[in-house]
Amino acid sequence: MTGSRIVYDDQADVFEARAGVPEEAAAQVAAAVHDLRPAAPDGLLVEVGAGTGVIGRWLARLPGRYLGLDSSAAMLRVFRPRLAATPGAALLVADADTAWPVRDGAAAVIFGSRVLHLLRPDHAVAQVRRIAHRGGALLLCGRIVHSPDSPRTRARQRLRELLAEQGLRPRPTGGRPDRLLALAVDQGAEPLPVRVAAAWPETVTTGQVIDWWRGKTPLGGVNPSREVADAVLAALAGWARDTQPAGPVTTTTRYLLEGVRLPAVAPGAARPRGAPTRKE
Repeated sequence: MTGSRIVYDDQADVFEARAGVPEEAAAQVAAAVHDLRPAAPDGLLVEVGAGTGVIGRWLARLPGRYLGLDSSAAMLRVFRPRLAATPGAALLVADADTAWPVRDGAAAVIFGSRVLHLLRPDHAVAQVRRIAHRGGALLLCGRIVHSPDSPRTRARQRLRELLAEQGLRPRPTGGRPDRLLALAVDQGAEPLPVRVAAAWPETVTTGQVIDWWRGKTPLGGVNPSREVADAVLAALAGWARDTQPAGPVTTTTRYLLEGVRLPAVAPGAARPRGAPTRKE
């Protein structure tokens, strides 16, 4: 993502506390990816937006090779020790809004967790088609869905309202990759059923959610000034104090996998061209 290194470098040490996935759930997500892989499971799996390796550390243990891409060197520095003694795994700093540093036709699986919807759909699909294995490949998008009564959901909705009151237009919630997947289907891919890869109880307070957002940029997908951000978060804290439970609330969080199966490419068929800086 363009500019994402600036956004996420300063979050590398706290990202998992704010937006992580429990170890057992992350392992279940990787197992679900493995279940969906093509018949020959030993090809290259490319993770776009690998971050600190919350899920990537489990994907790297699957049969075959693993390549994690992220524009934040700081995030990958957290991830790298988790790949120690994992053969066939590599990490690269790369901006997914430019050509992906992967050889044409190399990838059996392209995976992104809560990130692919942020890319330009036409660019992302062109890169997916370029690196997809000629025998067929999977494009899988992971996203987290919180319960409607979760403090995260309620606080996020109120945050969006407060940002709108400041004349800002927050990004739609949910991280749905609909436009990306619809474009892939228009170009011949086969849609896959949405799959619940993992579910877990989450206990959190509204105050914790707000504290995680302090000092974070962007907020709600926009970049308010520090003065506006502080005012919005102060108003959010007042709303929480006046209207929300003070104690922890336990709800169920689900991790969804959705994607498409890309068809085999006939010999001699043209592919979109890229300009990768390094080939895997």
